[in-house]
Amino acid sequence: MPFSNSEQISPIFSEIKRKPVRSVLDVGCGLGVYGMLCRVQLDLYNDEQFYEKLEAPNRDRWEIRIDGIEGTPEYVPLIPDWAYDDLEVGEALQALEHRSDGQYDLVLALAIIEHFSKQDGERFLDELIRIGGRVIVSVPKRVMPQEVPGKPYETHRSDWSDVDFQSKGFNRFLPHPGVWIAVYDPDDQPIEPPSVNSKANPSTATLSPGEEQIVALLQQLDGHVQQMLEQQRITNERLSLSIRIRSLLERLRRPFRSKPTS
Repeated sequence: MPFSNSEQISPIFSEIKRKPVRSVLDVGCGLGVYGMLCRVQLDLYNDEQFYEKLEAPNRDRWEIRIDGIEGTPEYVPLIPDWAYDDLEVGEALQALEHRSDGQYDLVLALAIIEHFSKQDGERFLDELIRIGGRVIVSVPKRVMPQEVPGKPYETHRSDWSDVDFQSKGFNRFLPHPGVWIAVYDPDDQPIEPPSVNSKANPSTATLSPGEEQIVALLQQLDGHVQQMLEQQRITNERLSLSIRIRSLLERLRRPFRSKPTS
């Protein structure tokens, strides 16, 4: 989808604003939600003369450079032209290759990596780290099958775990019950690689005990919800099968029923 769930916005934007940012690259920007948020919050919100920027005739008015990459051309006309200084339409890996090392203070790749194969996704992470001082990546913890006719970049092709991101050098996880929000920041302490049998969850490594308890409860609730949904799916299938069997039996009985006498 060209957007992600709203529950991610608060933790992601808190992380975006945690450090000063002068340049941002939004990879797989979709409808430009995070480009617009970055423009408003980083370039306009704290500027008392913001209206002068809005009235300026060209893009030189912006103090923060915000670029975007989007692979689906149909989405581009829907993106406000003030959100991005430059918006490149094309395949993400190819669009990243021509950008220089450390070109951006911050790189966003939100709800995109599941659309790559695992091998291409690992190359994608390497490229993000190469060009960004800090990187934020988000992906559902449980990637559901998805394929949209006519839009190949919307197909889900891979699943990702916290360990996958750790192995690439991501050293912090923002709390969210259903989404991995992985942060690469070379100024942060690296997360100790887990042992093969370790069940530790690095997404809680920077949380207080109270926050850890809340996250654990949310994860437990998410597990219960998934079980309920699965049980509902099974029930629906059984009901559907029962209805189909009754309908078939009714059709089979019809020829054997005696005709009413006149």
